Amino acid sequence: MAFMGLRDVIVLCLCLTAHFAYRRSVRRSLLLPPSLSGWPIVGNTFQLPLKYAYMFYQDLEKKLGSKIMYVEALGQPFIVINDARIASELLDKRSAIYSSRPRLPMFELIGGNQFFVLLPYGDEWRNQRRMFQQHFSKRSLPREQEKALEFTRKALLPNLYKTPQSFPEHIKEYVCGMALSMVYGLPIKRNHDPLFASFDDAFNAALVMATPGKYLVDIFPFLNYIPDWVPGIPFKRDSWWCREKLAKAFGEPFKVVQKNMEEDVASESFVSTSLERYKNDPDYEVSESYIRKAASQVYEGASGTTVVALKTFILAMLVHPELQRKAQEEVDSVVGQDRLPDFSQRSRLPYLTAILKEVLRWNPTVPSGVPHMTTAEDVYEGYYIPRGSMILPNTYAMLHDEEMFPNPKVFNPDRFIKDGVLVEDILDPMVTATFGFGRRACPGSHIALATFYIATASILSLFDISPELDENNNPIEVKPEFIDTGLTSEPSPFQCKFIPRSGKDAGGLLAGIWMSNIFDFSLYTEY
Repeated sequence: MAFMGLRDVIVLCLCLTAHFAYRRSVRRSLLLPPSLSGWPIVGNTFQLPLKYAYMFYQDLEKKLGSKIMYVEALGQPFIVINDARIASELLDKRSAIYSSRPRLPMFELIGGNQFFVLLPYGDEWRNQRRMFQQHFSKRSLPREQEKALEFTRKALLPNLYKTPQSFPEHIKEYVCGMALSMVYGLPIKRNHDPLFASFDDAFNAALVMATPGKYLVDIFPFLNYIPDWVPGIPFKRDSWWCREKLAKAFGEPFKVVQKNMEEDVASESFVSTSLERYKNDPDYEVSESYIRKAASQVYEGASGTTVVALKTFILAMLVHPELQRKAQEEVDSVVGQDRLPDFSQRSRLPYLTAILKEVLRWNPTVPSGVPHMTTAEDVYEGYYIPRGSMILPNTYAMLHDEEMFPNPKVFNPDRFIKDGVLVEDILDPMVTATFGFGRRACPGSHIALATFYIATASILSLFDISPELDENNNPIEVKPEFIDTGLTSEPSPFQCKFIPRSGKDAGGLLAGIWMSNIFDFSLYTEY
């Protein structure tokens, strides 16, 4: 038996040796995707831009003649994908090995690894995402639509009516206030809510500090092991400061919800519902931690995407007044003159839907996509993809593909509609690319699209978006330009006017909403 055991071990070792030798020989016979020539050690580090990388990779596609490309920076392999089909083949169909995220040392130091959108693929990510989906499932969409309708009519529209020049602030407070209300169920002030200010301050600090390459620890992770007492280590000091801001922003409203639940006065929300669901869980403290972390994700997701989409929509309507008028005519024909849009009319507004698709295509909110990380090596169409590769799904290039979208820089909603019917045989930005791929696709996309729809339909119904005038009473021309913030593509600041439409009793419609008993007005109050 001992001899047989030894023989088995020898055979096993020979098989493993042959297996790994075969894999090495196969790997040597395969090519990496087309790439730029680089330098020893640093690779392509100094060839890669820090801003507008998505445009750089779109141009690189033309130089290399490939929609899948390889670059390397300080030993880190990157696979850039400029094609939606390839992205789907890898990130959707092979999601088992393409669903992790790259490690960001500074982001982990400031506590940002609690956001499940950036967590590596594993149990903690699965638990947080499951809790999120239990509350914000598509079956629960009518509940979130009611919230979106409430905040549109009680916050966004009155604010645009009273102080239209502050529309960027109104849009952000509308979207983020609604997100906080969904998560915590706490009263939100219509303007300058301190809860909103606390979250915004914390997230802005986190985004600045988490910018890749800003701190050396992102390039040399071993620096994190330097003792805290060593002087001249700024990333340690900065990470403590930011961690405290994030902990305060997330912790205080969470504790308020817990206190309200103890007193039986808590409103329905993600936090209250989730805590109630898991209150008898044997590992309640762990579940409570997951709930608190998952709650922080909603604000970041809303502020980073829906706000950008709404600003882009306003910009598009401003510079294309003829398209604005056409959309208004459709809204009027369906909704009428004496009321505001709701969700029952959504399916009967195909031209507005085409405009919203084109907004998401024209200026993708997250143009470079959120990076994935491979957990195993792979081969795709003869190309070798190393384990640990950072996968960059270039959303901008996918939605600006000249073969699929001729003249892609031109805003043209007619791409998506013909003879009053939405075209189906074209890449749909509401379904593909905009909200990610595979297991890491945004789980709240249905809520974001509902919010996007009701806000835009309501604005078109009530206001004309017009150019601001200069000192000589001439319209100020606005040229569409976009700023790369590192994650999102923001429209450059611009001015415009929101004028109540002729034939619309804007004041009367808004006053009627405020005097009705449809909504719980405690959720939106003035100082």
